[in-house]
Amino acid sequence: MPWTLINLAVFFLAFGALARLTPCNPGQKAFATRELIDNALWWFAGVLLYGGLADLYIRAGASLVLPGPAAKTAAAAILGGYGPAARLPLVAQAGLMLVAMDVVQYWLHRGFHGRTLWPFHAIHHSAEELDWTTTYRIHPVNFAVYSAGALALIKLIGFSPAAFLVMGPFNLVIGALVHANLNWTFGPLRYVIASPVFHRWHHVKDPKVHDRNFAPTFPVLDLMFGTFYMPKGELPSDYGVEGMPTSFAAQLVWPFQVVAGRLGWPRKAGAAAA
Repeated sequence: MPWTLINLAVFFLAFGALARLTPCNPGQKAFATRELIDNALWWFAGVLLYGGLADLYIRAGASLVLPGPAAKTAAAAILGGYGPAARLPLVAQAGLMLVAMDVVQYWLHRGFHGRTLWPFHAIHHSAEELDWTTTYRIHPVNFAVYSAGALALIKLIGFSPAAFLVMGPFNLVIGALVHANLNWTFGPLRYVIASPVFHRWHHVKDPKVHDRNFAPTFPVLDLMFGTFYMPKGELPSDYGVEGMPTSFAAQLVWPFQVVAGRLGWPRKAGAAAA
C-alpha cells in the first residue's frame, strides 16, 4: 500500500504539471478536477474489494474441474508459472503477455460497447473532465470481466510471476497516461502505441466516435479491425454520458437499474438512459 500511495502522488504531480504545459483541453483544471473525489472512491473500491479476483478465478476454475488436492496443485502451478512460457526470458514473456492481453482486452472492450454490457462500461465513460484519475473509474462488473477476467486468461498461459511484476509498472503508467489531459499524439508512432489523444477520442459523447479506439496499448489492432479514429489536426473534447447520475453511490447501482428496466421491473426515473 505505501508504494501504491507513492505512485499516486507521483502521478498527481507529474500529470498535473504536464497538463498545465501541454493540455488537450486547456479549460480543464490541471491537478484536481471536480470528479477527483469520485474517482478516488472508485480506486478504493478496486483496491479493497476486488483487487485479487484474477487469482480467485484460477483457483475456482481448478476446483470445478479437479478434485481438492489436485485443484490446489494445478492452481499453484498456474499462478507460479509453468511450462514453456515460464522458461522464456523475462523480456520475451513480458512482450508476449502485453500482446496477448491487448488482443483479449480489445475484444472484451468492444463487447462492453454492445447494448447488453454498455451500462456497466458507461460508468467509465461518465467522466466529463477526463484526466489520469479516470483510469480508476470502473464499475465492479466491468472490472470483474474486462480486467480480472482478461488477466486470469493470460495467467492460464503460464507466465512466471516475475513477468507480471515486470509488466506491472508499465500497465500502471500506460493506463494513467492515455487518460491524462495531454495533447500528445506520439506523431509517427501514433499507430504503434496508444497516446492520450488516441484514447481521449474514445471518451467523447458522440457515439459514432466513442465506439472507436478500443485497444489499450496497440492502436494497430484498431487499424486491423476498422475501429481506428484519430483525425490529424483535431483534438477531442466534450466527454461523458448523457443521463448518467454523477455521484459514486448512484453510479454503483445505475447499471443494475438499467438492466432491471429492460426486463420490465420497476425502476427509478432516469435509469433507462442507456
